[in-house]
Amino acid sequence: MPFSKLMLSEKLQKTIKELGYTEPTPIQQRAIPQLRKGNDIIATSQTGTGKTASFVLPMLENIPESNKTKQGDARYRVDALILVSTRELALQIHNNIENYAKEFTHKSVPLYGGVKLGGQINQIRSGANIIVATTGRLLDHISNGTVNLSSVKMVIIDEADKLLEMGFIDDVREIIQKLPKKRISAMFSATFPPTIIKLAKSLLNNPTSIEIDPNNMATKKVKQIVHYIDEEQKAPLLSFLIGSKNWKQVLVFVNTKHQANRLVEQLELDGLKSSAIHGDKTQGARNKALELFKEGKIRVLVATDVVARGIDIINLPHVINFELPLKNEDYIHRIGRTGRAKRSGEALSLVCAKETEQLKELEKLVGKTLPTISTDGFSYNPTLQSSNKKIKKENKKENTKLKKAKELAQKMMNQDKKNEKKRKTTKRDYYKSPKNSRHF
Repeated sequence: MPFSKLMLSEKLQKTIKELGYTEPTPIQQRAIPQLRKGNDIIATSQTGTGKTASFVLPMLENIPESNKTKQGDARYRVDALILVSTRELALQIHNNIENYAKEFTHKSVPLYGGVKLGGQINQIRSGANIIVATTGRLLDHISNGTVNLSSVKMVIIDEADKLLEMGFIDDVREIIQKLPKKRISAMFSATFPPTIIKLAKSLLNNPTSIEIDPNNMATKKVKQIVHYIDEEQKAPLLSFLIGSKNWKQVLVFVNTKHQANRLVEQLELDGLKSSAIHGDKTQGARNKALELFKEGKIRVLVATDVVARGIDIINLPHVINFELPLKNEDYIHRIGRTGRAKRSGEALSLVCAKETEQLKELEKLVGKTLPTISTDGFSYNPTLQSSNKKIKKENKKENTKLKKAKELAQKMMNQDKKNEKKRKTTKRDYYKSPKNSRHF
């Protein structure tokens, strides 16, 4: 089916042809007509299969164009809203909108934390009518009076499973309540657990469900491999594989920011130029690391799942799971960073004994047993240990203890400061008080 059959204007067809699009992907074939007709949808499709174009293209057609300059409070009203889970994903979608909307008057602005509100407010005032936002920063703007959602005609929730988890659901509900009743709504994601499906249906109006190859959660373009290895040998093995196979661009996933920093230090010691991106990094540092990685100036990028869904590198050849993810669904999003836009890629998981039970769950999720490889000189002891999920619970207990210890330490420090201030005040008053005879 050609794009000309998807209810898209000639100018938009011209743009996507110039961008190298030849024919729509399955998700685009099914989602675009539904959204053009004004229907709400819940869409599930593998990562790297063109989900962004599935909602951006009909959005550009559905919302009205205008050359008029907005005045007063009208400057803060927007026509379309895209909710995302990470800053990287916000920037990625914003860039795609700019590419697709060359022949339109529409303007997009990405709203995310980690930067000052001022620059974003200026972009909104300059005529932006499409917002791509993380929930927290959007609520900041709403509270500040610099975003008005009362005129929104279309709302998209991308990577909906992540957004609708307990940490985001309250924000999502608050934002949905500020939208007009009459609107087009859609949710897109690579994974939709049953509980999320139920919740999604409560936020949409009689949505149509679209599932693309639901029995094959991971795109067929990704070659998935497992390498069993003792946990303490994971870092040496990683360095050996990258060096001996001369891999030039490798994205490595870990579960914590501390592990990311430690692994980068080890890789650097092994002569592999590396950088880490995670939630504690500033937005500027994350953007710079990602750009250097894309340009080939950094050989290895170590990332946590908090940024996994916003990394879009078309020709990325290698993804490595240094640790299996704490949530099985995140595996799909991790390996989906390779094998994008009909290109092939490889996803290698380094699995130690304590992760073998979880690997079985992942194989059930992707619907197949994953092939294994081994490397001479690197050992594996199959002794069964605690699963990753049990370790997560143990880590949570440890983090709770650590948090309480930090709070107690901070409380003691504050008390010490008060006592010090009191001592200084007493000493100063002693010398300045007229009652002190030594001053007269």
